[in-house]
Amino acid sequence: MSKKSAAQHDPIELEIPDGVPEADQAVELMRAWIADGAMMVSLNADAFGDRVGDWGRFLGEIGQHVARAASLQGYMPEHEALQAIREGFETTLPQHQPAMSGKVRGRLNH
Repeated sequence: MSKKSAAQHDPIELEIPDGVPEADQAVELMRAWIADGAMMVSLNADAFGDRVGDWGRFLGEIGQHVARAASLQGYMPEHEALQAIREGFETTLPQHQPAMSGKVRGRLNH
């Protein structure tokens, strides 16, 4: 196995949010990456069981966090960011994407 070349870098990971390490119970729901231009997602598919609508609420809350971050970074007002997120969601969700693949894998316990 060869070592990474100087042009290759380790992936950039985000910090665990405040409050999670000291929580009595914490479950990671999703990791999402852009790797070589492609979306890569690992999710806890059984986190909500058959309550798939809870994933919609989860994604809605993620959208609110993204809109707030866009506003705090000075990119645009929060309401404009929310509208852009809605438009992106609506144009992407109904599309059938045959290139998508997936498999069920185990979870890691730390």
